[in-house]
Amino acid sequence: MFGRKKQDTTEEKEVKMEKDDKSIHESPQICLFDLDKSVLGGFEDASYNCSVGTLGKLVRVPNNQRNQQHFLKLNYSQPVNLHEHDILVFNMDFYEEVDYESTQISLDNVTGQSTYALLSSFPEKIFNPRAYATRILSKEINDILKKESIVIVFASSQETVNYQEVEINSYENRITNQTEINNTQFYDGFPYCYNKTGKKMKSPDKDTKLTSLLLKYSVDSSYELAFHHPTHWDNSNKQVEDNNFIPLLLNNDDEIISFYHAHSKGAVLVFPCIKDKKSFLLELFNNYLSEIFPNLFPYHGQFGWLDNGEYLLPGEAELVNERGDIEKRYIAEVEANEKAIEEVRERYSFLREMISESGDKLVSAVEHYLNWLEFPSVLNLDETNPDLLEEDIQVDCGDRFLVVEIKGVGGTSTDKDCSQVSKIRYRRAEQRNKFDVYGLYIVNHQRYMPPKTRNNPPFTENQIKDAVLDKRGLLTTYDLYNAYFLIESGVILKNEVRDCLFEYGLIELKPKNLVSLGVPQEYFSSGTVAILVLDGVRLAEGMSLYIKKNDQYSKVEIISLRVNDQDVEELETGEVGVKLSSPVKSKSEFFVKQV
Repeated sequence: MFGRKKQDTTEEKEVKMEKDDKSIHESPQICLFDLDKSVLGGFEDASYNCSVGTLGKLVRVPNNQRNQQHFLKLNYSQPVNLHEHDILVFNMDFYEEVDYESTQISLDNVTGQSTYALLSSFPEKIFNPRAYATRILSKEINDILKKESIVIVFASSQETVNYQEVEINSYENRITNQTEINNTQFYDGFPYCYNKTGKKMKSPDKDTKLTSLLLKYSVDSSYELAFHHPTHWDNSNKQVEDNNFIPLLLNNDDEIISFYHAHSKGAVLVFPCIKDKKSFLLELFNNYLSEIFPNLFPYHGQFGWLDNGEYLLPGEAELVNERGDIEKRYIAEVEANEKAIEEVRERYSFLREMISESGDKLVSAVEHYLNWLEFPSVLNLDETNPDLLEEDIQVDCGDRFLVVEIKGVGGTSTDKDCSQVSKIRYRRAEQRNKFDVYGLYIVNHQRYMPPKTRNNPPFTENQIKDAVLDKRGLLTTYDLYNAYFLIESGVILKNEVRDCLFEYGLIELKPKNLVSLGVPQEYFSSGTVAILVLDGVRLAEGMSLYIKKNDQYSKVEIISLRVNDQDVEELETGEVGVKLSSPVKSKSEFFVKQV
């Protein structure tokens, strides 16, 4: 209905000829949805008969203005003979994107009086077709499960997507249906689930062979869903757990995160987001599924008993034990690393909270940051006087006084938000009987979006002009976040950032008094030597250079200078080769600080 892609006959013949050359076995017939190419290659090398499909890519839609909308078609694809396949494998941890142009509706080949499309409207920028494609495929999946078959799902987080179906005819474009679709609707009877993310996995009370395999590949993997054990009413009218549903893995809260579900004559296996899917799937197929479902694997697994540990070769037992010790050490080191990461996140939680939180948490995070900047006196009024609905923080430097208003918002700031601190500044100036009071508005804007994708800066030209006239500053928490790393790397100093917070208008936390040396003509020695042309700007050994790339600054030291293959101690004019303390990327602009 909305543009499913089908493999053409020529392509199928070419694929079949290539498979014949590799002695591909006829059964089982496997379709891999959204798996990496390396997985397909691994299966074909193991003589499995594979085809590929996709539930579709996310679409970047240019809905940039209010009332803007676009028509789309689905971009999923599947083999035309999917119903003949024995095993389907779905990777839901797939988030590739494509531009709108490749998925827009074409009216060139329409037959009849109307055609149909899906509608994407402002403010939606990313259209997700995958839930809709899942529901379309669910009918075929239900039919496939009526025969001996296997459906495997690498589960990702659950999403409910709202779709608008549109009929396009010569008179009008009419919305014919609006529906919400869940991306877990793979088959009838899919268990109730909810989003929950973590990495720690363990065996259920009743262990299975598949559990040991899953635990082996759980390192560096994660789960994003937890499931309820399905129930049904027995003959005595009591609700009991479904015996066809077998938990394979639990999380630390004893919630089910992986399961086996016998369904009709087929079986469904739902796994977490295994990182090494290629190795996991090959071991699953070769050593486990071929034993559990021998009818589906007539050419595989007949000699699986050779590797079950009962018929070892000379020296094999020692190597197997050694591998076990290696795995234990690896797991212990990973756990220690995870603990260290958690400690770092706890120690620097104020940085994460500055770019994600709102309310009291955001104010406390900024307070922590200002104390880290070594201001002499930082007072959080939300804690000391929570009933006083005025500024959030006061900074008293003796000779000047800063009042700070802080907000976390889902969008950008209104004019009232930006100017609120002006009233407070005038009030504090009257109380102090001094004109040494400065106002600063700090915002964590569009806080549900990654900071790099936000509108930076989020202030309009008028808001910035008004701030200059009112003698107050505008700043984002993301600027403070970036400044932390500039300070730690020595690009700017704490006192420079402190002084910036008393500026007017849009505040930029970057190195001051820089003189541009331009972009180097050439680089050598993997970016550690740059060729610069100087015009009256002095360079000398040991001086610091400031590097700007994509509006990000870094700092390097001059190790040596060379002119015409001769070392020089300093230079002001002409071409010079500069050896740097660390590599610099091409097309970076070089600066030196003016003393």
